[in-house]
Order: sequence, then structure tokens, then C-alpha cells
Amino acid sequence: MKSNKNKEDNEKLKVFIKKYISPKKNRLVFLVLMIFGGTFIKNINPYLYGKMLDSISSSNMEYLIKLIVIYFVVTIFTTLLGIYEDYLGQTLSFKVSKSVQKNMFDKIIRLKTKVYDKYDTGEFMYRLNGDSDEIVSFCINVITSFLHIIVNIAISLYFVFKISTQLTSVAVFYIPASFAVTFLSRKYFKELAKRRKEYNDKYYSFQNEIFSNNTGIKSYMLEDSMNEKFKNFISRDFKILKRSIFLNNTVDLLNNLITVISSLYVIYLSAILIRSNLLTIGTMVSFNTYINNLFSSISEVLKLNISKQNVIISLNRVNEIMSKSSEKRETPGNNFSLKNINFEGNEIYFRYSEKDKPVLNNFSFEISSFGFYGFVGKNGCGKSTIAKLLVKLYDVEYGELKLNGESYKDIPKEKLRRNITYVQKEDFFFDDTVLNNIKFGNPVARDEEVIEMCKKVDLDEYINTLPQKYETVIGEGASILSSGQKQKLSIARALLRNTKIYIFDEVTANLDGKSEKLIISVLKELSKNSVVIFISHKVSSIIESDEIFLIDEGIVAERGSHNYLIQNSKLYCELFKNIDLNIREKVT
Repeated sequence: MKSNKNKEDNEKLKVFIKKYISPKKNRLVFLVLMIFGGTFIKNINPYLYGKMLDSISSSNMEYLIKLIVIYFVVTIFTTLLGIYEDYLGQTLSFKVSKSVQKNMFDKIIRLKTKVYDKYDTGEFMYRLNGDSDEIVSFCINVITSFLHIIVNIAISLYFVFKISTQLTSVAVFYIPASFAVTFLSRKYFKELAKRRKEYNDKYYSFQNEIFSNNTGIKSYMLEDSMNEKFKNFISRDFKILKRSIFLNNTVDLLNNLITVISSLYVIYLSAILIRSNLLTIGTMVSFNTYINNLFSSISEVLKLNISKQNVIISLNRVNEIMSKSSEKRETPGNNFSLKNINFEGNEIYFRYSEKDKPVLNNFSFEISSFGFYGFVGKNGCGKSTIAKLLVKLYDVEYGELKLNGESYKDIPKEKLRRNITYVQKEDFFFDDTVLNNIKFGNPVARDEEVIEMCKKVDLDEYINTLPQKYETVIGEGASILSSGQKQKLSIARALLRNTKIYIFDEVTANLDGKSEKLIISVLKELSKNSVVIFISHKVSSIIESDEIFLIDEGIVAERGSHNYLIQNSKLYCELFKNIDLNIREKVT
């Protein structure tokens, strides 16, 4: 069972190397050859050092000077070579790592929304940055170290056997003992790596949550509570750290014990051989250096094996993301007919996950002409869900959704989103200029068109009071704008797209009465030549609707104009009686 698991893990690493590292094989081969040359030349030094000691003992100064010059040249050359190797290695790692991150980033932002919702932000952040870097570093380290280790072992074995076969017997104890320590400890390292990564996911998610909601934390005076949570994270981190220290120290202790026993054995046996004139001090020093090189190379192999346990966890986490279903890139095809728009939903059934109860159940509706359509209902009735289905963020589980007679299943998402403008209730801004935050709705729009849309939503005057006007950077989350101004900017961006279908989800929630009235009049004018779907809890926002869909318990419970519903629907009256009683009385 374990053997099959190891084979599976090795196969995953091979696939990763083939996909991301093989394209850089020319640069990698050059780096490996440099390492090979540097390692080969560097291994001459211990032999030269031993000869220098023997030259000192025999007072052969002329030969000693030659050896010193050669030793100096070799040392300088290998040092410079090492610097260049390091440069090549780091730049190669960077390029491969960014290639992995680029693919992974593209995968994450294209994940199906249903899949995306299952992960915390911290999970994406750590897998994208931490896990990908660990895998790349390990793979390149294995490839570049492999030849280096093989050369070191080969040269060290050659010289230790050449110097003394009797002393070489120390390897009979060292090698199996070191392998035993690694074999017994690797499963503990793997478990620890898994715990560490799960902790990091939660830790980064917590940080993102806190820094994204700083105003709310201050408003509810939660600073002390958040500090306590942070302390709990530190406490958990410390427990993992202590476990890691204990495990590493235990392994190091056992390995050091094996090394010390081996070294003492070499010293004892060397003393016997020197006394018997079978070994010199210089050759003993050379042997000791080569045997330590041998031990060090074997230790590197064992450390790579331990590192592999950590990397396999990272690789599984990255593969988990990369294997998830994402939105396929499709050919948008031709635009829809601009003469009219017809939405039709037949007995739609939808839930966010298999564990959840259905949000929409037997939901049917029809919009057959341009106009202003209101979607209202209690919280959680499915209003925003409909909006997300209409822009194909989610797929209908059962039933059918059609646009102009064509099933949603057959319409490419690019075609839909090119023709539908969806303004979500959550703020959506980049840390960029006012102009760019509006123009990404329509990158080819002229600046004059942007200004015109801002004038329509009564935002132009405020923008002109900013230091750089439309070129002012609005900060992360549009921090320089009020909540109402953010909604106006979002609406201006939507208007700039000039599509035939608009979906607005609670976009007047933060506007004052005057601004709301202005926006509704703009959207009413827009609806003469387009379909405007307006989701709101405010009766003042939907009172002008050509038709209102009252949603309850996942179905369209009632439909009609405001006047019709206020007179004929008890459910509609109940929805607004405590909010806009004066409007109800006026209408009735």
C-alpha cells in the first residue's frame, strides 16, 4: 500500500517537472553542467590540502608553494563559479515559480463560482504563493543536486578507497543507520507539514477577514476580541513550532550521534594505522575530509527525502485546485438580436450545494419586452440568486432558462456577459484612478463618454473637486468615496457598457432620496430600449416598475404593477407596510 502511494507521489512530481520545468531544460542542463564542473574541481581541494600537510612534514617548500598556488586558483575559480551558479539557480527558480503561479492564478479566477465558494481567501493565497514556491524549489533542488551529490559520492568513494580500505569500513555502519532514521521519521514530517499548511490557510483567511473589515471592527469595538483570536492563532502556531523543533532536534540528535560514532571510529583506526606506518597525518586529514563529504552527500539525499514529504502535501493541494472544474473559454459567437429581448424561466430548481435546501424551487418567470422590471421579496427568497443565474455564474440544476428562445446551456458565457451588465450589491473597485475604475466596463470608451455618464448619475461635480479629478487614485476598496458615491460610480460604469440587458442588485440602498429618484429616472429612460432588472427592498425604488415579480419561498408568488400588487396582494402589502406605509395609504 505504501509502495503504491510512493509511486503515485513520484508520478505526480514527474508530471509537474515535465509540465513546468522541462520547457527550461536548456538553461537547466547548462546549470547542471556548471554544478558538475564546480563540484568536480572543488573535490580536488582536500587531496591538495593533504599533500600540503605532507610537504610541510617533509620540509619540501618548493612543492608546497606550487600546491598553495594551485589550491588558491582552484578556490577562487570554484567560488566565482558558485556565485554564477547561484544567480542562474535563483533566476531559473523564479521563472518556473511564476509560470506555475500564472497558471494557478488563471485557474483560480476562472473557477466555477460554485467551486470558488468552497474555499477561503487564505487557502487560495497560500496555495498560490507558498505551496507553488515550495514545489518548484524542491524540484529544481533535486535536479541540480542529483548530479552534484552523485559526483560528490563517486569522488569521495574513489579517494576513501584509494587512501584506506580499512577506514572505509565506517560507511558500513553510517549509511544504513542514517537511512533507518530518515525512514522512521518521514511520516511524522508529512503529518506536521499537513498541519502547518492547514493552519496557514486559516491564518491568512483570518488576516484577510480582519483587514477587509476594519471599519466594522472599530464600530463594534471588537479590537480586544480580535486580539484574543490572534493570540489563539499564535498559540496554535507555537504548538506546531514546538512539535517541529522536537522532531527536527530528535532527527538531528540521532544523525549527529551516528556521525560522531563514525568520526571517533575513524580517529581510533587512523591512530592504529599511523602507528603502524600504514597512514600519514596528511592522508588521514584528506580521508577525513572525503569521508565527511560522503556523509554530507548521503545526508543531503536523506534531507531531500524528508523535504519530499512536505512537498507532496503542497503538490496535492495545488493539484486539488488545478483539477477543479473551471469556466471554459468559449467562442462568444454573434450578439443577440437587438430588436427585442425575451427571458424565460421554466420550473427552475437551484441550490448552492447538495447539503443546502433549494433557494429556487419550481421558479418560473417571463420577460418578453424592453422595460423596467422589479424583483422584490424577503431576505433569502432568491432575488440575487436569479441575477447570478442570468449571468451564468451558476448553472440551473433542474428546469430551463432561455434567452430569445435559446437554452442557457447552449449559450456561451462570454456571449451572455458581453450583452448583460450585472451590478452586484457588493462594492467592486480596483486601487486605480476614477477614470480607469469606470472604463474597465468599456475600455474603448472615450473620456468624454465617461464624463457624460458621471453627469447622468450626479457624480461629475464631486469628481472635479478631487486633487487630480478623474485621474485621482481612489485607493483600495474606493476608500476616498462615500458608500453612496461608490454606488453612483458603479452605475456610471454600467451605463458606459451600453448593453441591452441590465441587472441592478440593491444599487440604491445607500443613496439619499434625491439621488435615488435621479438614478431611477435614468434607469427608466434606459429601459425604453433595454431590459432593466432591478432588485431592491425599497418600494420607492421599484414603484415605477413596468412589472414587479414578487418572490417568496423560491417561486414567483405574484406579478404585476405596483398599483395592482398593493391592491391585490396581501404578501406584497406585508412586505412594505412597515417601511413605506405612507405610500401604501396614498396608493390605496
